Amino acid sequence: MDPIARLRRLRAVCKVLAGFVLAYGIAGWFLVEGFQLHAFGKVPEALPLSITFLAAVLILLASRLRTALLRSGLPSNRMIPTDLGNLMSAYQRATLVSFAVLELAALMGLLVALLSGSSFYGVVVCVASFLSMLLRWPNANEVARLARGRVSP
Repeated sequence: MDPIARLRRLRAVCKVLAGFVLAYGIAGWFLVEGFQLHAFGKVPEALPLSITFLAAVLILLASRLRTALLRSGLPSNRMIPTDLGNLMSAYQRATLVSFAVLELAALMGLLVALLSGSSFYGVVVCVASFLSMLLRWPNANEVARLARGRVSP
């Protein structure tokens, strides 16, 4: 398949995932602040804090997973030419896995908002996930630089 078509399809999937992250943040704010929803009643204060911490770890882990998966598509020696098909497969896999982990972190942000009764931390986690997605948005220039060996993953 054409690398440009693969990249377009990857961008379309990433747009949907990023849209859901924004929807989680907005839903958390509306449910807690707008509708005054406290679905879980009184929960221990440590639970929302622990979930927030886990979401932050997932945001950091997404970047590390992406790097590890991208390296699997690059040759071990720079003297070996890069196979574009192998690189594109690794790039797609790395991007989708990192976006899925960021999606999970945003979903945890929604859960934090519902558990704590305050939308602030949930919205912050969702915004952090969304910004991480924007920083790792699929880009043809990045694939070209990876193929030429000018940038490390």
